[in-house]
Amino acid sequence: MVIALSAIQEVGVCSMRRNRFFMELPNNIEAERILLGTMILDEYDIGRVTDCGVDAGKFYLEKHQTIYKAIMGLLERGVTLDLVSLAEQLRGMGHLDQVGGFDFLDHLIAGIPAVVNIPYYASVVNEKYSLRKLHGISNHIQKQVYEKDSDSLKILNEAENELFKLREDSGDRLGFVQLGNAAQEAMQVIEEHARHEGGLIGLDTGFRDLNAKTGGLHRGDLIILAARPAMGKTALCLNIALNAAKRQGAHVAIFSLEMPSTQLSMRMIGSEAGINIGRLRKGELREHEWDDAAHAMGMLSELNVFIEDSGVATIPSIRSKLKQLKRQHGKLDLVVVDYLQLMSGASKEDKQNRVNEISSISRGLKLLAKEMDVPLLALSQLSRAAEQRSDHRPQLADLRESGSIEQDADMVCFLFRQDYYDEMKRKNEGQLNSPDQENDVCVAELIIAKHRNGETGKIELAFIKRLTQFNTYDSHFEP
Repeated sequence: MVIALSAIQEVGVCSMRRNRFFMELPNNIEAERILLGTMILDEYDIGRVTDCGVDAGKFYLEKHQTIYKAIMGLLERGVTLDLVSLAEQLRGMGHLDQVGGFDFLDHLIAGIPAVVNIPYYASVVNEKYSLRKLHGISNHIQKQVYEKDSDSLKILNEAENELFKLREDSGDRLGFVQLGNAAQEAMQVIEEHARHEGGLIGLDTGFRDLNAKTGGLHRGDLIILAARPAMGKTALCLNIALNAAKRQGAHVAIFSLEMPSTQLSMRMIGSEAGINIGRLRKGELREHEWDDAAHAMGMLSELNVFIEDSGVATIPSIRSKLKQLKRQHGKLDLVVVDYLQLMSGASKEDKQNRVNEISSISRGLKLLAKEMDVPLLALSQLSRAAEQRSDHRPQLADLRESGSIEQDADMVCFLFRQDYYDEMKRKNEGQLNSPDQENDVCVAELIIAKHRNGETGKIELAFIKRLTQFNTYDSHFEP
């Protein structure tokens, strides 16, 4: 039976406090006292302490946790904080005697200097808390290892999730940036962009009109590419990934949660070699096409494109694999996730509610894009609402299972092909009996529905079905 991590930590903390044969868990009581004393003496400093990421759970002593909660309770009620009001608040909570009475509160403010280096003491308290959490996680892992039916992969995944949450909790909080400093950085960015001819300041997508509207894909951005099934969203994201790798030597990581790497590679070979993907799958190649396929394979082998196709992905597991990939190859320029709804939430709470789970995943992807400093292109399914409208073009409201996807994304693009619906109608009416009657080339619309830092609008692309390949739309691609 697996015991909850929180229960193990509680048992571990209590036993180590009581038993002299155990080392005491990491703590710094004096740093905790100084923070609490500073908060009591000056309400302004309460915000400075919380801005440093210190909350009740970060304190080692239970009575310090209780006093912190009492201070925040007074703040929420709008009551002026002093020793008397704090004592009354604790008495009302039934905890005044438990924390040591008025004398202990008086002890908290004794000897507090006029100027306190709050970030320093907060960092000490946060660090000791992180060390205690690490101790609890390691104890939990040790216990699981010795269980009769222990599963190493399950243990690793759970440990990864807990470590990821701890890392998030321990993240640096930058606070305010003075406007002058921000303005100087902005001017540096503007000057850097001015040096790029043609306005391409991000990663080259390989599509002229898309580059013109966006300036390329930008580091730290979460880009959502959403569509109904069979529109070609996987094909488009592969085209973008290959274009970036070929044109700029980009290092690209692709998380394929639906298709194995061999199928993706086959698509890429067919697209690069100009070979019908249906015949390629069957091995029905003409004599010269074998050479074309071999040449395409050789070219693809030289690109820094890496595919992860285990089919299991959480934010922590993706983060861990990206960190490892970046360590091994020195750089990372683009991350592709195909597709968002196949990911799993990192916590049990997420998995109990699908909307919350998707919200957690989309927020995690945005944070991951910022942390790894890469554009992160995530594919997403759309709800069936578009199928019910006479105009099947997607809308932001069609994003499946969560409005937070729109909120978290820097850019939301919809892929739409009217010919798909036209051909479905012809099939239903008995006018289309063979795939040979279908148009091999069609116009696809890439609709930029949200763009936090630029234009929205529509871009036309040419889609070559037999190659599952998108191209910049020009007159010679007329269907």
